[in-house]
Amino acid sequence: MRNKIPSILPALGLAAMLLPAGGSAAGLDGKASLVCAAVDVIACANGPGCSEGSANHFDLPQFMFVDFKKQQVHATDETGKNVVSPIKNSAITEQQIILQGTENHRGWSATIDKANGKMTVVSSGPGVSFMVFGACTTR
Repeated sequence: MRNKIPSILPALGLAAMLLPAGGSAAGLDGKASLVCAAVDVIACANGPGCSEGSANHFDLPQFMFVDFKKQQVHATDETGKNVVSPIKNSAITEQQIILQGTENHRGWSATIDKANGKMTVVSSGPGVSFMVFGACTTR
């Protein structure tokens, strides 16, 4: 049974940008496109508290793709619809790639470790927030 916390697929156009830990992080420079897979998700709603599960448990795509040239993240939802989320702000530091955006009245932020590809994505909106953990590798 699916969790009843509202889905954030549009808000986390990049939420599932995570490959299972241990994927190659070679080339994580903020220039090459990435493929990512969601591993663990924690969702919190105002009132009922927090819940943990997989991306599928929260109707999130498991795989997402980051296109730095087009400044967007895209995924395919369960209905086969391609969902695109623009990257509004990005920063590349010595250790991390940081991406931010807004969509459907929610904001999201993603941090990707350049050394190992591990990623954390946070999305928040009225009454609900999500944390997505996983990893990315070059496409």
